[in-house]
Amino acid sequence: MASATPLKDIDEQFLQCCICMEQLKEPKILPCLHRYCRECLRKFAKKGAKKIECVTCREKHILPKDGIDGLKTDYNTNNIIEFIQLQDSVKVDPLRTCIHCKKKLKASAFCFRCNDFLCKTCHEFHASSSIVRDHHPHIFSLSEAEAANLTIQKLSSLREAPRCQAHPGKLSELCCTTCDNLPICMPCTYGKHQGHNLKEVASLAETQREMLKAKVADLMQYNKKAYQMQKEIRKTKRKLDLNVNEEELKAQERLGAEDERIKKEIRNAEEELARKQAELEGEVKAKTSARKKALEKKMKKLGEEYELICEKERREVEASFRKLQEENKRGTERLQDGLRVVNNEIRELLASLKTQKDEQARKIDELSVHFDGIVERFETVTKTVDCIRAAENDWADVQCIPDVCKAIDLLREDGEKGSTGLENLSAVKVRGLSPAVTVRRKAGISEGMESVIDVPSVEGGWYINDITANKDGSIAVIGWASSLLHYQTHLTVINMRGDLLQQKVIRRSDGLRAPRCSFLTQSQIAIKYDVDKLGIFDMRDQSLKLVTVKDAISNWPSNQWVSSVTTDPANGNIIVGCDNRNVYVLNDQLKPIKTITLPAGIQCADDIAMHGGGLLICDSSSGKALAVTVHGTASQVKYEFTKPAIGGGDRWPRSVCTDQNGYVYMLWGAGLFSRSGSVIVQYSRDGGQIEMMREVDGYHNIESMTSAQTNQGEKLLLGQSSPPQILVYGLV
Repeated sequence: MASATPLKDIDEQFLQCCICMEQLKEPKILPCLHRYCRECLRKFAKKGAKKIECVTCREKHILPKDGIDGLKTDYNTNNIIEFIQLQDSVKVDPLRTCIHCKKKLKASAFCFRCNDFLCKTCHEFHASSSIVRDHHPHIFSLSEAEAANLTIQKLSSLREAPRCQAHPGKLSELCCTTCDNLPICMPCTYGKHQGHNLKEVASLAETQREMLKAKVADLMQYNKKAYQMQKEIRKTKRKLDLNVNEEELKAQERLGAEDERIKKEIRNAEEELARKQAELEGEVKAKTSARKKALEKKMKKLGEEYELICEKERREVEASFRKLQEENKRGTERLQDGLRVVNNEIRELLASLKTQKDEQARKIDELSVHFDGIVERFETVTKTVDCIRAAENDWADVQCIPDVCKAIDLLREDGEKGSTGLENLSAVKVRGLSPAVTVRRKAGISEGMESVIDVPSVEGGWYINDITANKDGSIAVIGWASSLLHYQTHLTVINMRGDLLQQKVIRRSDGLRAPRCSFLTQSQIAIKYDVDKLGIFDMRDQSLKLVTVKDAISNWPSNQWVSSVTTDPANGNIIVGCDNRNVYVLNDQLKPIKTITLPAGIQCADDIAMHGGGLLICDSSSGKALAVTVHGTASQVKYEFTKPAIGGGDRWPRSVCTDQNGYVYMLWGAGLFSRSGSVIVQYSRDGGQIEMMREVDGYHNIESMTSAQTNQGEKLLLGQSSPPQILVYGLV
């Protein structure tokens, strides 16, 4: 709207209430500058509510003490609506009772000071009489009502100054800036407003207009950025689709290549077996032929000896061939097992890509909605500013402009909130697949322990509850010690020789739940150090960031405890297990991402580990160990691990980890009637079968287990709680 905006050019939607979808009645304006009927807002707001949500932009606003009535009236819009209603009423019935002569005649004018109609005769008297000289500027001839050049400025000039709230019989003459630019009369300056900052309305209005001019100029620059963000959001969504499609294609190509490579290895193995079989048969023929010639002369006498020798040779060849068949069978099974693993990993990778795509697309859609709202609010601000400028009403300006400036500042602030991080929403994280499978013999657990590492103790001694290791061979050990006054959690970092690298002591309130730890990066360790507390320890500066879970996770049940923690370094996430079926996924800032509900039958996640895009769970309460999915919020069982039948008695899972080749290792504790100690079990990569078992003899306090990379190859580490030691097994 320009300063000379005709009334007929005003957009009807600007004067429409978005709740009742009718023309505004007694329009109240929210801090976001959206307008609604006073009665509509009363019905929409909950009784006694302290806040109200804007129907249009969904912004939440704090209500004044007087509730809806305390919201400011939009005077400019109200003036326009009242004038339109005046026009409409005259069109319907031009005969009106004149305020002077009291006769019902055709209305000729309307006096905004008297707030009533005038007939033609009284109009002429009213406009010329010195008795009502102060009414002259406020008389409006109805013949001008349909004029194309009737502007908002003209309409605004017809209005008188607002009435004083404290003295309704008097017109306002000053503004009290101490009381939010409240219009007041002269008697008020000696009463309630004595000593306040009082301003002459024209001077104050000019100051407010200059402030608005600067705000609008700044907003116009930002508006370009807001519209550009909408384009960038659409571009990011297209880029996300392209990236996901590219990764899916790579995954399918990898699957095809692996399938062809493994099938080729199987064919080569079969051909090699046939070649060796032919060689063995030829060898038999050569040996028997030579012996036959040597014994021809003695055939009659040595026929029986000859048959025995031939039979012996045949048995040896058959035994060798059977051995080759068994080796070939095992190699083929291993290749097929590897192909199954690759197939499963590809399926999980594709599922992960879909989940990431859906999540990223959801965030992009939220950002798109956010900036659509920003643009809509900008347009509302622009229309409001144009209306203010067109009216040039000092009294209305000192009331409206401060609110418009606040709305502009809030608009800028809200716009900046969503303007960062957009470039990251087009990227997806792809977990690397397991190493290629060949016919080589798979790794196993060494027959006996290779070494024992003594963990440096603290004052008064302590217990080990959990261990974890990074790719550099650094081992983090977490446990607790007690004194007469309190419990302490100790986080200790050592190397494979047992040398102390770092140590952190944290006082805590109880010792009921064992602390846990897991490397998030090469230098950051995620820890659970109390029943309701999590943290991240940074080895680089020994800083420790701690949070209480109920503060980090808004819907945390009051009777729920943290029982375990693991990490997903590929995605930079922390996974938290509880003493029930809830599992929480947090980012590296300890902010919640989602909650996963474990399948029915699981009572407690005592230890957890990521594997193949899923989650491995040790549930000591039910005596079960399972692999479950983590896509979405409702988890499904993939498979249950077989308990080791060794030593008698029942067993329960205590700890779980994986090696670099994707094999699973489970530590099973001894049951009440077991004749042996803990047992380490190696499972196939798909968890379908037990590959190897090792009893841990002579040690009865094994609590935890992890794998570690060393200069001598990969090792399996077992943490003994007391005395604090780490048992080292080789993966050969």
